[in-house]
Amino acid sequence: MEILGLNIDFAAGKALVTVYLIQFTLFTVLAFVARRGDAIRWSPDFLKSVRVNWSFIAFNGLLAPVAFLAVKALNNGFEASGIPTVPPEFWAVAPAIVPAIVAVIVADFVDYWSHRIRHTSVLWPMHAVHHSDTQMHYLSWYRAHIIELVVIQGGYLVLATWMGASPGAVAGVVIFRAFHQQYCHMKVDWSHGPFGLFLASPRFHRWHHADHPEAWNKNFSNIMPLWDRLFGTYYCPGKCDAPLGFAGNPGENFLQLLIYPFKEWGRMIGNAVRKTAA
Repeated sequence: MEILGLNIDFAAGKALVTVYLIQFTLFTVLAFVARRGDAIRWSPDFLKSVRVNWSFIAFNGLLAPVAFLAVKALNNGFEASGIPTVPPEFWAVAPAIVPAIVAVIVADFVDYWSHRIRHTSVLWPMHAVHHSDTQMHYLSWYRAHIIELVVIQGGYLVLATWMGASPGAVAGVVIFRAFHQQYCHMKVDWSHGPFGLFLASPRFHRWHHADHPEAWNKNFSNIMPLWDRLFGTYYCPGKCDAPLGFAGNPGENFLQLLIYPFKEWGRMIGNAVRKTAA
């Protein structure tokens, strides 16, 4: 079915609903395993967080066609650039798991630097929306501004195009990353022990969200904390009991969070203009 020039695949929509149901079931079970009775004791603040995160899921989902066009435009620009890419035939001689593993490692390395750049002053207002959740649960992963989603997903598509990755490998990476990131945002103190450098844990990522001076601008890795070890941004001293969020947090207000990046960018431009005029 075509709407506004876009092919709408209802089978894909059903698959997405199925994925949401699997996620809900899986993370609900994990919550009961980890916290037992506390898993169903939802405080008023927790309920506000859930409502805001579901608002982001619905809003970003409604804008998905527009975001898709923006992401496609980014990739078309890359394809037209003439930059040499890895031919798909390069992967044909290897088992399907090989390009998938390589894609995970390469994408995670790019993710590390992309995430680190989004913590710089100019891009922080966009990424700060994600850090505004002070409750941290698996739905926190979905709290992301639509502009940031376009930047991230556009980067993934460009990377996949450059690597000559098959649709199957790309889909596998996307699904694995989505489930893992939701797991990392769970409200549990799991550390993974000696394997913690190769697979990020909820404890590791909770420190990334902590409003604690020593934890600021630390733990940028999404999957492999090894990158943080290599580049000097690793911080995981133990259980994280520090408050979450950041100074100037708009709080649990969906509309305020939507306009927050634009307000902050406007303030930055105003400050720069006044500084130039002085």
